[in-house]
Amino acid sequence: MIWKWWRWRKRRRLLSTPFPAEWEAWLPTHCRHYGQLSVTDQQRLRNDVRILIAEKHWEGCNGLVITPEIQVTIAAHAALMSLGFPELPFERLMSILVYPDTFVAKRMTRMTDGAYLESNEPRLGEAWYQGPVILVWREIREQCIEAPNGRNVVIHEFAHLLDMEDHDVNGVPAIADSEEYNTWLEVTAAEFERLQRQTRIGRRTVIDSYGATSRAEFFAVASETFFEDPARLQAELPRLYEVLQAYYRQNPAAR
Repeated sequence: MIWKWWRWRKRRRLLSTPFPAEWEAWLPTHCRHYGQLSVTDQQRLRNDVRILIAEKHWEGCNGLVITPEIQVTIAAHAALMSLGFPELPFERLMSILVYPDTFVAKRMTRMTDGAYLESNEPRLGEAWYQGPVILVWREIREQCIEAPNGRNVVIHEFAHLLDMEDHDVNGVPAIADSEEYNTWLEVTAAEFERLQRQTRIGRRTVIDSYGATSRAEFFAVASETFFEDPARLQAELPRLYEVLQAYYRQNPAAR
């Protein structure tokens, strides 16, 4: 209780000061959804952007210098995902690491004899439970500012954080309502299997084929599509859109 009171007091002091004018100018250009939001949601997004920037540890890697532009761009998309929740849901996130370009991570592959093969794998993002989110600024800049293409690595990795809230990375975020939970399981299982079938025959869908690799990746990729291409998702996969709408408590297709 004392910790929550102290956090509330710090946030209240933070939000009592004016929102930086430079940050305000970036929001509509670096998060194209901002102009579609209601005045109330814009205020909530600005508040959550300030909280994310102030409370998380930001670190540039491989020579990248973290700038306010980088912070605002990332925080704005994480805050966009949070608008339907009572408060910002990323409490366990401690650090946000940003690389200038693709980074290399270790990958362990289990072999048939039980041994593990270690290899290097280029990546555009990672998320760890109670650990950092790792992102690539080049990818963010292209997807969010220069040439939006329906993908969004920030939303993807922060969706993994939401998936981890129940301590399991399985494509099922924490859903308290039992009926909503059962509907989620039914719909996402069916759509995941459908995507796997379509991927096997090379058929492109509104959901990127990377979502067919696992249930966890399906949730992350579907979350990207829900925010970045909502009208098409609603038209092609209405049941999936409905369960995502119920979970995020938002209706981006109507904006």
